[in-house]
Amino acid sequence: MIRISITDDHELFRSGIAMLLEKSDDISIVHQSSSAEQLIDHLKEAPVDISLIDISMGETNGLDALKLIKKAAPEVRCIILTMHNEGQYVVQAIRNGAWGYLLKDCDAPELITAITKVYNGKKYFNSDVSDLMIEGVSSESNIQNLSKREKEVLQHVAKGLRTKEIAEQLIVSTRTIETHRSNILKKLNVQNTAELISKATQLGLL
Repeated sequence: MIRISITDDHELFRSGIAMLLEKSDDISIVHQSSSAEQLIDHLKEAPVDISLIDISMGETNGLDALKLIKKAAPEVRCIILTMHNEGQYVVQAIRNGAWGYLLKDCDAPELITAITKVYNGKKYFNSDVSDLMIEGVSSESNIQNLSKREKEVLQHVAKGLRTKEIAEQLIVSTRTIETHRSNILKKLNVQNTAELISKATQLGLL
């Protein structure tokens, strides 16, 4: 019997997943939690084999929860179950100790397959998540390739400054700023300022 815990701050989602998994003869839902802190308390009282964890929660997000669980209950294997389909989340989850990463729109058979594989000591990342992982690693590489000046320009763009205003502040020509901005767009693989700010925020650059 595979012992499962479910941690998500949405009670309806937790209950739905629990009902779905309890249809399997091989799975037992030991406890449900609305936060990472509550999960840690539950694990002290009733150990589990697999912990399903969302990323977006209250005080402690799921990525940080992975590190807490690794210290408090290293025998527990965690699978992230989330709506976040950004590469940097996948990369960070793996670094923090996740055994699997699933999006919330996955179907029941895939969820059970992931649980079974992780229980048997194998990591689980489907092809879509693997693509996100590659994208995340690529984005991190591009971040490292941003020059100090490009990061400065990015900060000014995020503040809403126009090219001429940025040029005046950095004491360079507008053409130089346009070149930096073009390079930043290419390195972060975005098409416009709105996408740039969104991507830079996700990557922790702003």
